[in-house]
Amino acid sequence: MDMERARVVAEDLEYLFAEWNQDIDDASLRRSSPVLRSLLIEGLLNHVAREVDKPLQVMTPAIGRLMTDAELGECQFFQAGGALYKGTIVQSISIIPRAKTEAEIKASYERSKDSIGKDYPVKLNVFLKQTSLVVDRVLINREVVIKYVANKLGGAHYDKSREDTKAGSLEQKYELLDKVRSDVNVAYKNAIYYELLSIGQRLVNSQDICQLRKHLTNVLSLPPKTQ
Repeated sequence: MDMERARVVAEDLEYLFAEWNQDIDDASLRRSSPVLRSLLIEGLLNHVAREVDKPLQVMTPAIGRLMTDAELGECQFFQAGGALYKGTIVQSISIIPRAKTEAEIKASYERSKDSIGKDYPVKLNVFLKQTSLVVDRVLINREVVIKYVANKLGGAHYDKSREDTKAGSLEQKYELLDKVRSDVNVAYKNAIYYELLSIGQRLVNSQDICQLRKHLTNVLSLPPKTQ
């Protein structure tokens, strides 16, 4: 095992566990967004988990897998959500630009009633590729949300340029996220930062990742942090 890399991952997990709680403010989320980028996008978390032979899964909302990409693509706005902030949890907001028929409402309820508030396990790579937001019918996954805050909003870099915004491009998605950041709040919090908090909290609340964190703490003799 690469002990230095393991130490970085262990310290980052301890930080998220202690700090990404229901009281964290947007500025703190922005400043610490490179921690999520390093663990998830750059793959440090998976590297270390493989070295200690501990497969990782994250719990993701069951309601999300009931909506197809076609259904998500009909949304003017969708947010997966799920973070605990100031005692409030908001999950699976969706807005479509038309009224549903009574038959559609009934069918949607019957399909989702047993999944509301429930989760199911997925691998980290699946978790990152799942739809996190839909803006003007464009699907945006969790990986893009993390990159947006870390690379564009000043987490690690500040960059307000949006050079190639053709349909489907990463820059187009960043432009759409700019719109959400300016206009939308969820659970008394900016919607972008609420979504980032949801991603981070699902990470640290994962049973597999909690076990990995404790294992690394013991192996590296780190003092555990408390919330």
